[in-house]
Amino acid sequence: MGRGIKAAVPLVFEPYKSYGKPEKLKEEYFSKGFLSNFNIEESESGLCYCIKKDLLLKNYKQFLLEFYATIEEDFEHRTEMNRENIPTANELEEFEDIFEDERRNRRVPFIDEGSPSYSGFNVLGCVCTKFWLFYSGGYKAELETYSILVHFEKILAKAVNNPLSNAVKFGIYV
Repeated sequence: MGRGIKAAVPLVFEPYKSYGKPEKLKEEYFSKGFLSNFNIEESESGLCYCIKKDLLLKNYKQFLLEFYATIEEDFEHRTEMNRENIPTANELEEFEDIFEDERRNRRVPFIDEGSPSYSGFNVLGCVCTKFWLFYSGGYKAELETYSILVHFEKILAKAVNNPLSNAVKFGIYV
């Protein structure tokens, strides 16, 4: 198994830590307006950023359709979901239940809880600890620099009109 480029909406992320202390987030590592999509909360490990529930719940269905139309991929084939019957969630718990990784057999879109270690979802600018993985690219990705992923995020934010489009992180997934 190799490393692949994936895209996700972080449900929860934290700043990188240096010597156990959180680093300041660098705005250049995020698309314009990215941080405004999250509430800042205190956790045992420090600050964490949690997706605004209304933003996610009101927009995820249309976002999926717009994203797959933009990249000209067959939504139903890639997700094994019927475009007319994407499940509706009115609460975050319902959303998490619908997209639970085992329930979806880890077929995009699904929710994953990342690891800041070698394996997981590695992005530029933060550590995604829980994320809604909605796109899976190939498994032979090699990058010289992670900044290209931020370019993908900025392009997506401009190409897709959905409010969730600037709450996306592209990363390398192992």
